[in-house]
Amino acid sequence: MQRGKAFWKGSVRIRVTGREPERFFNLCGHHNITLWDVTEHQGCFEMSLLPEDFFRLLPIRRKSGVRIRIQKKQGLPFFYRRSLKRKAFFIGIFLCLAGLYILSQFIWNIHVEGNYANSTQTILNSLDAAGIHHGIWKKRVDCSQTASYLREQFPNLTWVSAKIEGTQLVLAVKENVDGYVIEEKADDPQNLVAKKEGTVVRIITRNGIPQVLPGDTCQAGDILVKGEIPLVNDSGETYDYSYVHADADIDLETTWYYYDTFPLSHTVRTYQKAEKKTPVFQISAYRFFLGNLLPENFVESLRSMTGTADQKTEKRENGADEEVSLQQLYLTENFALPFYFGYRQKFPFEVQKETYSEHEAKEKASQNFQKFRRNLSEKGLQISENHVTIELNDTSCITKGTLRVIERAVEAQPCEMQKVSDGKESMVDEQQ
Repeated sequence: MQRGKAFWKGSVRIRVTGREPERFFNLCGHHNITLWDVTEHQGCFEMSLLPEDFFRLLPIRRKSGVRIRIQKKQGLPFFYRRSLKRKAFFIGIFLCLAGLYILSQFIWNIHVEGNYANSTQTILNSLDAAGIHHGIWKKRVDCSQTASYLREQFPNLTWVSAKIEGTQLVLAVKENVDGYVIEEKADDPQNLVAKKEGTVVRIITRNGIPQVLPGDTCQAGDILVKGEIPLVNDSGETYDYSYVHADADIDLETTWYYYDTFPLSHTVRTYQKAEKKTPVFQISAYRFFLGNLLPENFVESLRSMTGTADQKTEKRENGADEEVSLQQLYLTENFALPFYFGYRQKFPFEVQKETYSEHEAKEKASQNFQKFRRNLSEKGLQISENHVTIELNDTSCITKGTLRVIERAVEAQPCEMQKVSDGKESMVDEQQ
């Protein structure tokens, strides 16, 4: 409590010497003069007191016969008096506060959370096309209009929230996890037809009349499930049609052609010792390389202060790979500044030409084919037969052949109107 009061009002550190210091302390107590941090050194006493009490010590000093010498003056009033001649210091503080206030009126960071199907960069590019970007004045950002704009641009967003926190625009979105698919209306009649030539492996019909059975072959455009159901009378004659939205799970075994080639001659990079890290300072999109002006541990110390994630970029130059790692500065959790610190490091390499051996070429071709198979599996396709071979000539390795793939190669096709004998309009399958 006393130290806080001493900071605002100031304090004086004095040294008291004399033959009767005890009388000096008694008189100070009698006049309600508060002393603290009293220490003794070689018969002298040092203590602290308020400036207003210091001016009351004159009669006490005379009565006690001691000598008083000022050792130090501390506190805000003394600091202010010493700083009156340092006008540039206060001007600098004022300019700094004014600069921070001006910077706080802009959006320096746009944070998107909850997005999975739509990448953050895609959303940022869409906002940039609408005039919302990093560095925009906060008063020009309407959060409700921004949320509505995103819902219009991305139909798979079921909910969008936009709010401004500090200098950060926070966009929280929720997506349709099943993906947004424009489905045909249930009351629109349609058939299911084959997209490719193949053999029917499996068919499970939920709506419509199946036209094929497992094991049947079909051509592209053949009707597999009809959405037109004929209505017959007791005599077995068709008097009308009922129209449905054909729906079925159909797996076709189709033929895929695979071809991959690469040259046997290739280049190999042998990396040398990495060069020393160079500090980098970036303002918005302008980057400056500081060379040896900053110590090596500057970036690491800055990382411990900010606690934000690095932004790494890589670039390949002639004879060296370059890696730039940047870190944005934050005053608070949501007060992002357009300043970045980081480092640049180069990794020099030597390029040598080599030739794959027969074993190495076949191994690489096999890896490429296995990667192709994994991509098919991720898309829900299954390989039933494999007729792919690897061939080598003097200059290249060629992998080619056919695959039998089980897939859902079907598509919807609408029906057309037709006439029945009684003159009623009906529908007929569209033949293609």
